[in-house]
Amino acid sequence: MTIKDVKELLNQEIGSVSKDDLDLLQEDERSGVHNLLAQYFRKVEQQQKLIEKFHKKEFLERDYWNHNLFVAGVDEVGRGPLAGPVVTAAVILPANNTLYEVDDSKKLTAKKRDRVYRQICEQAIDISIGIGSPQLIDQENIYHATELVMKDAINGLYLAPDHILVDAMTIPVNIGQTKLIKGDSKSLSIGAASIVAKVSRDRLMSAYNELYPEFGFLRNDGYGTSEHLKALDKYGRTPIHRMSFSPVRKTNKLYQTPFS
Repeated sequence: MTIKDVKELLNQEIGSVSKDDLDLLQEDERSGVHNLLAQYFRKVEQQQKLIEKFHKKEFLERDYWNHNLFVAGVDEVGRGPLAGPVVTAAVILPANNTLYEVDDSKKLTAKKRDRVYRQICEQAIDISIGIGSPQLIDQENIYHATELVMKDAINGLYLAPDHILVDAMTIPVNIGQTKLIKGDSKSLSIGAASIVAKVSRDRLMSAYNELYPEFGFLRNDGYGTSEHLKALDKYGRTPIHRMSFSPVRKTNKLYQTPFS
């Protein structure tokens, strides 16, 4: 086999290379083959660690799955920003899922988050999104608005879950729930929900960036960065700003569109 052939063989999905092929390659004296093998075995080790972590994260769900019960993970994104909605997601996963890379959405790069988001959409039994407007946040306060929007996400599921795993909140629904601190790092379902909520909100903020380009929403997601605060002072508040948040409340100026 040429070095190119070996590279193509070892670039296959982990576990698809036969033991006979690996044994044969280990007998090869070429340094290029040894380097490729070393890379391959590092990838195998990383995959094994990922799978071990995955099994720890599905511990809470496994008991429900073993009894043929449906468990929904729920999480939110966007409680802290000055602008934009708070977005929640409810995700019901099957027992046989292979979502090894699911983690707290904040720990993933945007590229990996998008890839895992697609995997979640392909494998999930059910997914629902809840969106809380700035007006709802101003009316109810951010904490209660988040609870209400989590309720919307649960009620939006086609399949009523038997139990809910939720990240540090209490959802006002008549379904048993387990509240976890940093649940998106401890539960596979909550981690999946955090990714779905994050990607969904990012797409909304990308659309808002087209409407209000002066605020840099693609870069700050609506959080009160220096860039955002300067724009707020210069251009005024938009309809997606939260009046109940102090920096916005202090701004009397209203944003004027180029067409005003």
